[in-house]
Amino acid sequence: MSVERSYSERAFQWRNRLAIGLFTAATLLLLLNIQSHANVFEVDDRRLITPDDQMGFVGIIACANTKRIPTASLITTPDANPHRQHEVITTVAHAFFTKEGDRWQDCSFLPEGDPTRALPITHVMVGTSTPGKGWNDDWAVAVVEGRVSTDTPLPMPLSVDLKTLEEHRTKGARIQLAGHNGERLPMLMSENCGPRHKRSGSHNFGDTRVFNHDCDMISGWSGGPLLLRTPSDVFTIGVNSTRFNPVVHQTGFPFDDRFNPNTAIRVDNEFLATIERLSVEGVPIQLAVSTSVCSGEQADC
Repeated sequence: MSVERSYSERAFQWRNRLAIGLFTAATLLLLLNIQSHANVFEVDDRRLITPDDQMGFVGIIACANTKRIPTASLITTPDANPHRQHEVITTVAHAFFTKEGDRWQDCSFLPEGDPTRALPITHVMVGTSTPGKGWNDDWAVAVVEGRVSTDTPLPMPLSVDLKTLEEHRTKGARIQLAGHNGERLPMLMSENCGPRHKRSGSHNFGDTRVFNHDCDMISGWSGGPLLLRTPSDVFTIGVNSTRFNPVVHQTGFPFDDRFNPNTAIRVDNEFLATIERLSVEGVPIQLAVSTSVCSGEQADC
């Protein structure tokens, strides 16, 4: 069964969930039911994404023969060709791999989770082909065939450190994370959160490839964009990768970076260079017959 057909059959369930006046109440009830399983620090600030949030660039990845639907986000660069026939998305490498290391096949990007707008993913560049081991290189940049129609300005990549982030925030910038709960829609966001300073006890202390962050989330938010939103622009500064170890964290407790924190892969170095290259060049036409995956670990990528 194709991805498009499979998700078209589920579209009626999703639309019912996204329609009528019970939409907000049903979603709030959903949040209450899963709260005990979420990685929530103090007050849970997850909420519905609304049109006013201007997040039409966020969506999900759907692959054949799996119900997993990780989060992904459109992205662009100032040098992107306005007449291009492709889009570029950012997500995590483990969106395309099973726990056993096999690769999911026939993947598509669904803007805002809408199965009627599914576009095939033709090429993927990943930071690692073994994200379970190379979790701090767990990024992916994918080429989507076709263009996505949206009135929402697309985010641009930004390599930024904590000091610069704090300077932006003092000037009114906000940090946001988008995703969804488990394998359920609708799309949600967490705000009033963001990257946190690491301490010597942090398991990734000194590793500049990742941010520790305290945005509220749960499984399904993997690949979601960590956004810096200024009064005039929106930037993707990372992609959500791993969640707080639930064994040592209880829902509603304060963030404690001595343990295994939520992490996001920073947009930097090879990750940033791949976004910039694919947004301009796309992918050779001969690779567009089916989804191809190329790892940064390969010499010929």
